[in-house]
Amino acid sequence: MNVIQTAQSELNSFLEKKAGISLLDLPDYIVFADWVNDEMTKEQIKEIVPDLAWEILDLSGMDRDTVDRLCYPDNFED
Repeated sequence: MNVIQTAQSELNSFLEKKAGISLLDLPDYIVFADWVNDEMTKEQIKEIVPDLAWEILDLSGMDRDTVDRLCYPDNFED
């Protein structure tokens, strides 16, 4: 699996877990080549997944407060 496929798979898993939606449910706004390169490890890709999710959810029209809470829950006290 190449790095873009790995990033897509990790992002899809994140979205399904956090938002209950699939990457395929969203418009194709992300240019994965802008985010990943061939030298990235799977761990490095996992580190940027919340940022990828934030971008695609924001560009899809989701409320920014909701996007922030889904992607960066540690920044919020409940």
